[in-house]
Amino acid sequence: MFGRSGGRPIVDTVSGPVAVACVHSRLGVRCFLAVPLAEPALNDVQHRLATLRERVVQVRWARPETLHITIHFFGQATDDEAARALAHVSPVASHTPPIDVTLGRLGSFPPRGWPRVLWLGSEQESSGFTTLAHACRAALSDAGFEVERRPFRAHCTLGRPRVPWSSEGRAAWMTALSEGAPRCVFTADRLVLYESRPASGGSVYEELAVVPLKSAAA
Repeated sequence: MFGRSGGRPIVDTVSGPVAVACVHSRLGVRCFLAVPLAEPALNDVQHRLATLRERVVQVRWARPETLHITIHFFGQATDDEAARALAHVSPVASHTPPIDVTLGRLGSFPPRGWPRVLWLGSEQESSGFTTLAHACRAALSDAGFEVERRPFRAHCTLGRPRVPWSSEGRAAWMTALSEGAPRCVFTADRLVLYESRPASGGSVYEELAVVPLKSAAA
């Protein structure tokens, strides 16, 4: 379901039995499962990100073209592990209808102390999205993967402050928090297995496999 041809990623839609062909045959790839942001929210969040980039200094900002909400981070995964993961989450996706998602709240992790992750999330969690995330976690756990046990909180990572973070940067972020963020909406209709590769200016994420949700798979 994924690999490379001429240095470019091969992206396929997962349906039925899953097989994965990966060029990194010995070491696998660093990858994660996520829901990509879609229009109209994608454009709105990209504009918000551009504004924050201008105002808040000393932050490694996310690349605007691949904004997403992470479901599960695998770390380094071999060919067999990637195939097993896709085989187990595909039935979950095929029984899950598209989900309306609303984003409109800025925040940071951890909620107290020095921020390590700056994010955009929801004022009120989407029950459908949370159900999807928990079902994917359960399926991956059944497949032998170690999954996050903390409650799932849907969020789109916008950036990571540099350490140490200057008082100027942190003050600008606190101002942005106080101003809030406009609401933006999109319909989640697929899961994507992304490869994460380190690069100058921040990690690059490339689609390796797409798993449609129910209506898109019908």
